[in-house]
Amino acid sequence: MELFIQKYGMFLTYLAGNPMNSRDLMRGDTHKADSCVLLTNKNSKSAAEEDHLNILTALAIKKYVYNRSKESKEESKSNIKICMQLIKPESKILYFKSLNLPSTNDQLIIVEEIKMNLLAKSCFAPGLISVISNLFASAGDIKTDEF
Repeated sequence: MELFIQKYGMFLTYLAGNPMNSRDLMRGDTHKADSCVLLTNKNSKSAAEEDHLNILTALAIKKYVYNRSKESKEESKSNIKICMQLIKPESKILYFKSLNLPSTNDQLIIVEEIKMNLLAKSCFAPGLISVISNLFASAGDIKTDEF
């Protein structure tokens, strides 16, 4: 994440506020953004509540961008790409049904699906999880002065 922020920091806007409030979304020029990234708290006690909050936030952002593009004559997009992290696979179905759109370019990352896919792959290649976790643990810090 730190490398991502260092590389793309000048193109990112971090909003401290409530994404349900249109004034906070206006401060960041959300209607001009290419995409919006929504992360979840994976350690939450209630995964369903956390997913529902993320879905409502995404819908509020989409509604704001759509309404802003209709009412202004500025060059803005009518649909913003949402990259959202969810915990439960059932939440993906809920999100797409709540959109009421036949197809969308949104990207959903489901934490439990990633875990289960990794577990399934380890059945075919025993020790895969150990190799991947050791790779992450041994990566260490990257020297930024070499780039």
